[in-house]
Amino acid sequence: MLTARWKSIALLFCLFALVERGTAQARLVLDAQNIDLGEIYNGEVVKTRILLKSAGKSPLTIVRISTSCGCTTVKQPQGDIAPGKTDVLEVEFNSSGFRGKAVKYVYIETNDPENQYASVTLSALIKEELQPVENNTLLWFGDVPVGKSAEQAYILKNISPNTIAIKGVTASSRSVNVTFDRENVPPEGVVTFIVNVTPGKKGYLNESFFVETNSEHQKKVPVRISLMGVQPK
Repeated sequence: MLTARWKSIALLFCLFALVERGTAQARLVLDAQNIDLGEIYNGEVVKTRILLKSAGKSPLTIVRISTSCGCTTVKQPQGDIAPGKTDVLEVEFNSSGFRGKAVKYVYIETNDPENQYASVTLSALIKEELQPVENNTLLWFGDVPVGKSAEQAYILKNISPNTIAIKGVTASSRSVNVTFDRENVPPEGVVTFIVNVTPGKKGYLNESFFVETNSEHQKKVPVRISLMGVQPK
């Protein structure tokens, strides 16, 4: 009888130890796993926050933060999060080059044994007022000899109900030169940009130019450019 009693006590002691061990572990609690950024215009940079709560009895260690796209950046938290405390992830999403529904992810790796790999989904609806007539968000030049020039036309259509004034164009570098054929674009009208690129080095190059407008919604329309600088023949 005594042996059975001590066996029961030992079993209860083990159960309490397991419970105590479990509650002493680090635990991550997210305030939201799906964040809707709403409707934004192509080229806008929007910010949001993700709250990380340390809900266990041990400090929560943020091992790694990563994202599904270079368009999404996250300010990394500093150090461990003490039990009961909260830290904030500052997140920025750059909508340049996107159209329609965009879905991106923030991945969070911690020392929470029950939820080591967590993720937060970011979604947004990207709108435009000046839309590429060929529906391309990237102007691809292919192989261009270093020091030589290549030229392409890029046409935007005004799909808004208002006339949009083109105030100017700025380029990412001196290797890109852009001119345009009209300053005021009425609804359903188009404006043509002549884009000239001259690579200064070999290799894959990413450039861009920005169309500056008088629009309240889309003051800058981004256009991405890619090319491969090659050795001249």
